[in-house]
Amino acid sequence: MEIHRHPALARMWAPIGTQPEVPAPGKNEKQVVYGGVNYATGRITYTVAPSKSGANFLAFLVVLITVYAGRKIRMVCDNGRFHHTKAVQEWLRAHRDQITIFWLPPYCPSLNLIERLWGHLKRTILANVLFRTLDDLVAAFRRGVARFNGHRDQMGFMFDHDDLQRKAA
Repeated sequence: MEIHRHPALARMWAPIGTQPEVPAPGKNEKQVVYGGVNYATGRITYTVAPSKSGANFLAFLVVLITVYAGRKIRMVCDNGRFHHTKAVQEWLRAHRDQITIFWLPPYCPSLNLIERLWGHLKRTILANVLFRTLDDLVAAFRRGVARFNGHRDQMGFMFDHDDLQRKAA
């Protein structure tokens, strides 16, 4: 996910007859977040990098297998071009005993539950705010993640949807 200093806009409260104004920086800056959620516990593991690249994705994968050392990881992943670099594919082959990737069809973000987390953070933490610096933006993102990290019971926005519920027979 990309996070931008140029504010994402979302609905907000305002007195009748007034129009809220959200200032914007002259130049937009961004960071890229690579992340995963343990669907059983709600534990969020992520890295923040300056760009989308195979090297930055590999850095995230190294963090992931370190956090879950000794456990097999099964990760759902979209088909970003940087996911399929030669270096990434070689690394995945070399670590196939530690991690298996389930690739989603192209252009299907609704199939990846982490997109619900990213959307929630953008709407509730990052929207309608002009962050003075890129570091302030990243710090706000980190605080937002910390509110939910490991608290699956507080992540209804991610897990409590009809498409995820088992229907009683």
